[in-house]
Amino acid sequence: MGVKSLFLAGSVTWEISIIGLSLTVFTLIGILTKQYKYKTDLLLCGWLLLLNVPLLHTVLSHFYLNLPTLRLYTNPTLNLLHGPILYLYVMMIISEKLSFQVRHLTHLLPFTLLYPLFILMAHDKPMLPFPNKEEAPIKGPVGDNALTQFLEPLLINFGLINAIFFIGYSVITVYALRKHQIKISGIFSQNNTEISLKWIYLLPATFTLLVMVNVASENLFASTNQISSHTLHMFSFLCFIVLLCFFGIKQKPVFTIKRKVKKGKITETKNMNLAVKLTSDVKNIAVKTNNSQITSTEAPSSAISDELVTEIIDKIQAYMEVDKPYLDADFSVYALAEALNIPRRTLSLVLNNGLSKNFYQYVNEFRIEEVKALLARQDAKPVAIIDIAFQSGFNSKSSFNSLFKQHCDVTPSQYRKMIKQKVQTFNSR
Repeated sequence: MGVKSLFLAGSVTWEISIIGLSLTVFTLIGILTKQYKYKTDLLLCGWLLLLNVPLLHTVLSHFYLNLPTLRLYTNPTLNLLHGPILYLYVMMIISEKLSFQVRHLTHLLPFTLLYPLFILMAHDKPMLPFPNKEEAPIKGPVGDNALTQFLEPLLINFGLINAIFFIGYSVITVYALRKHQIKISGIFSQNNTEISLKWIYLLPATFTLLVMVNVASENLFASTNQISSHTLHMFSFLCFIVLLCFFGIKQKPVFTIKRKVKKGKITETKNMNLAVKLTSDVKNIAVKTNNSQITSTEAPSSAISDELVTEIIDKIQAYMEVDKPYLDADFSVYALAEALNIPRRTLSLVLNNGLSKNFYQYVNEFRIEEVKALLARQDAKPVAIIDIAFQSGFNSKSSFNSLFKQHCDVTPSQYRKMIKQKVQTFNSR
């Protein structure tokens, strides 16, 4: 049976709904049985339940169960919540401290307006992707008075309004993620999916693609009915559910980090003299950055004296070389700041202005050098390159290969082969 025939078959929509509901149930069990649950986990659970509402309607229809009260209170205007939830979910993940504020309630205004309006009307059709005048005539308490004349376009064009609404929230979410990408390079030494949150880009991208498919279906295949709009609608929800279940269950707030501090020779000495010098310069800078909202990348290079910059760099360098904290894959600027007793903003400022590097670049240079040293060892039984990478502090094969090629202009295997050839040439002399 071809793809078009599958879409024509009513069983396809049913199967999509069953897959989405089943996946959600297992994901909810996985989240709710976690030993520790973050607020983002609870918001994700609520979002998944909301996404499953139309799938539940489809299953009920498959068994010819007509529950008008349930359909009335789980009407299409619930879709207006997806945009605000996407934005708030991302902000909760990327913010160091996000407290609830009254202004957050403004995100619910469109839903607050349309939800009671929809309930006051008698809709004899189940939840539809795009309510319109033909399929869901406006009638009932509101439909019987002049208010309908003013509000009727909102409900007739609800599908378009919902799409524009979600795309708008997608834009501001992507903007927040872009700012996050810049920020984390100065804080973390890894850039995996749980930190970079690149998977979240898939949500607005998927939605935009599916909207285009829906529009094409309605305009190009409307006469032939080769693709069911309801099936496409259910498939859209399933795509979101799959993405959230696969990535969301593993996602935790980015700044919930392990601040492991490796105390060693450097951290036990030379702290007192530097701490005295930092009292006047560094603490003033910390106050400036907090009061004037100056970030470490925006602060002028003259904010700290050149002498102090040099001394801090020397101390960081000595700590990295002697104690090798970069071998810990979770090593962050917070851990470095705590180990050296230097404010985090000051460290970022010194690295950016003193070495023209962010924290991510600085730490991974040490890891690359560690890998090169281990690759150069002529052991009887060579260690696998990926094992060497993990021993050196990397936790991603792709990022390791990319960084190594970037720094050495050759791949790790090519570098090992070059070293081996040099040793053989030297020994043959």
